[in-house]
Amino acid sequence: MQQVRLGVVSFLNTVPLIDGLETIEGISLIPKVPSSLIGCLEAGEVDLALSSSIDYQKSQESLRILKVGLLSSDGPTLTVRLRSRVPIEEVQEVHCDVDSHTSVALLQIVMKDTYGKNIKVIPTEIRNFGESKNYWPESVLMIGDKVVSSTSDHEYELDLGEAWKEKTGLPFVFAIWMGKSDLAPEIVELATISLERQLKRNKQCLEQIVATAAPNRGWNKEEALLYVGETMQYSWSKRHETSLQLFFEHAKEMNLISGDYKIKFFGWE
Repeated sequence: MQQVRLGVVSFLNTVPLIDGLETIEGISLIPKVPSSLIGCLEAGEVDLALSSSIDYQKSQESLRILKVGLLSSDGPTLTVRLRSRVPIEEVQEVHCDVDSHTSVALLQIVMKDTYGKNIKVIPTEIRNFGESKNYWPESVLMIGDKVVSSTSDHEYELDLGEAWKEKTGLPFVFAIWMGKSDLAPEIVELATISLERQLKRNKQCLEQIVATAAPNRGWNKEEALLYVGETMQYSWSKRHETSLQLFFEHAKEMNLISGDYKIKFFGWE
């Protein structure tokens, strides 16, 4: 039996994509934080990874995208937010969650295009701030379940998915399944079939899945169901392709990436 190693993230928003995959023969899951998945992919530790979308351009490897699932929002994300004690237009530097690559790039694009600012990015272990509000910096970019469970008391917020939608009219693609372009066809085929079927099954029993997954991630069950059921999007459309290419173009204009790779998908569908 062909074995497929999938690099995944354990945030609540990935549950519809990955819940139950571990029960499929030939599929094994390797959980990591988003920012480390591209390294695992490049090192050959996984065959495919649900990686930050910006890493498709940043990687030195020749990569392709598996068009069978993504993490996107068509407006507010709830879990990718700039929080600040000063008005957003006055922000000069931001302590950015080291778990993320794509959100940091998106933050820089939004701050430049909307507020005319080239902000200073300070990589930060957000989880180390703990429960004391005194240790939180003036401005911080947070992603994932930490946004819901944190004790920060910042007065001002900017949801990056909402900011992108207001700017472009498009959804924003935060993460995509990607692998090396020379990945064996049988691995691509098994991954495609497994991911498509599991996403379909999970959508049909989402309430049950969320009821189990939400509490240990710091979520209220009702809010969690609304989040993964309506806020987040998991299937590709032409709008997602257009948005992703536009994001890459903006990132290159700001010298956040040096590559100019066109979006390429694996050929088996």
